[in-house]
Order: sequence, then C-alpha cells, then structure tokens
Amino acid sequence: MAAHTLKEVSVPYTVSAEDESIGRDTIVIRRMGEPVAVVIPFADYQALVAQPLSGDLSFEQERAPFQRLLPELLKTRRGEWVAIVGGEPVEFGLDFSSVIVPVRRRFGQRPVYVREISEQPRAYDITCTKV
Repeated sequence: MAAHTLKEVSVPYTVSAEDESIGRDTIVIRRMGEPVAVVIPFADYQALVAQPLSGDLSFEQERAPFQRLLPELLKTRRGEWVAIVGGEPVEFGLDFSSVIVPVRRRFGQRPVYVREISEQPRAYDITCTKV
C-alpha cells in the first residue's frame, strides 16, 4: 500500500473589500493552524483604541521620550519606525515588523513604544499582555 503525503499550499491571503463579512464579522487569519492576524469591524477598532490604557503606567512612560525626541528624529529618520525602551530609542527600521521582532527578542514582553517617525501618527497604541 502506497503512503500519501499532503502538503499545505502556500498562497497569499486575499481579502476583498466587497466580501460581506468585512465590517460585520471578526476574521481570524491563520497560518498552519495558528492565528497570525485579525481583521475587525472598524467600529470595534475605534472602540478598542478609545479605551484608556490598563493601569500599566510603564507604557505611558515610554511614550513621553518619543515626544521629546520627535523633533530631532524628524530631521534624521523621518518615515522610519522606532522602538523606545527604558526611555531610549533601541531599534529603527523601515516598518513595524522590522522593529518589533528584534526588540521582542532582546527585551521580551515588556512595554515598548513603537511608532512611525512622522508628525501625525498613523498607528494607535495598544497594550497587550502575554496570554
């Protein structure tokens, strides 16, 4: 009797804006059975970012140095992303992932402020805890 092997086909994720579930349902994107991303209705997103940060003041303490450093960072690193840990910039990169991955390796699950260096933020601060 011959053995058969099944392989998972690697295809890009495609989400169409016309999909009726977009904006109505939460969509969990999985890779090899593990969740890797979530698409949520915009109203849920707005409610999430409007919530005050949990009582973790250490995250807020990481935001203040970014604001203090912003004028100089705009001159030298506009458009890049920065991670602030312990009040100091510890990593720069071209996008969020290129900053957060090495920071998590070095510092683990501690409060980190990551933002694009621009006058107006395009990202929102979200506190997460290890589950």
